[in-house]
Amino acid sequence: MRTRLATAILGAAGIAILLSGCRQTASLNLQEVVVVFKPDATQADHARVYAACKNLPGVSPEPLVTDSKYLATLQNNVRYRVDHATNYELQQLYQCLGKDPSVAGYKPPVDQGQ
Repeated sequence: MRTRLATAILGAAGIAILLSGCRQTASLNLQEVVVVFKPDATQADHARVYAACKNLPGVSPEPLVTDSKYLATLQNNVRYRVDHATNYELQQLYQCLGKDPSVAGYKPPVDQGQ
């Protein structure tokens, strides 16, 4: 009887571990590009870049947060989801970002294939 109980508990624990692993890897297909601005860029610069590049194919802008009390949130508030963007669509986004003088660069999506 104790062996059956122990086996049932171990089986349930194993299933729980497998299910938690599924939740941890569920976001691997969620990719974003984070815009890096020059130190003197204003929130008006951020809004201009956000608006200029938000309607590109394969690009979905994340909501623009402009009223956070956290400096890090305001510095990194221009983000674009590129979950299904092709390489060509990513290049279009990068070219759009490169046109604005307030943009220092961007953090590209992480390659999950490695």
